[in-house]
Amino acid sequence: MDKLLLPPPLASDERFSILANIAAECFAQIDLTALLVYLVDIVDASALPSLAGQFHVQGLEGWLFAANEQEKRELIKQAIELHKYKGTPWAVRRVLEILSLPGTISEWFEYGGKAYFFKVEIELINQGMDENLFNNLVELIHEYKNVRSKLEALIVWIINQSAIPVIGSALYGGEITTVLPFQVLEVQQTKPIYFGTGQWSLEITSIYPE
Repeated sequence: MDKLLLPPPLASDERFSILANIAAECFAQIDLTALLVYLVDIVDASALPSLAGQFHVQGLEGWLFAANEQEKRELIKQAIELHKYKGTPWAVRRVLEILSLPGTISEWFEYGGKAYFFKVEIELINQGMDENLFNNLVELIHEYKNVRSKLEALIVWIINQSAIPVIGSALYGGEITTVLPFQVLEVQQTKPIYFGTGQWSLEITSIYPE
């Protein structure tokens, strides 16, 4: 080694110089990249879940929707900025972009809705939708919106990009229940009927003097 980190009194001693060279060669063979956990682009994939927990992007904060390792790394890299602007339309829009869920946000004053309500439209490309995924998307939006604003509608567009023609179908159904006032429609007599009568009379007698 050309440069040894030895104090002058030891550097002049050949024994310490030899020892320092041996130690330097041993240390040079150690791979220190495993310790550089905050270099998200090169850190081992096994460390990503721990980093997601540290930067608070686990579960419904985004981790659940990350489809691949690249999206997981990008979510961790953007975590600080996402939390910095949490509660803004930008944060909602940005987390959807990171997770390959392109969407648009329409605020109440843009479509004449109730104050502080908003709508979100999301495009799902080449993937399906079920009730669980829909509910999770709603929770994801709630994680990044502000407390005051109310999600009025989540509109999901399912887009298929395939060279092979595909025919899809969806079933939409519902049930309407109407509660009416109580009405007696029929009376059935299951026991004998008893009739009762009564009589009341009054007699007045007057006695006059002779």
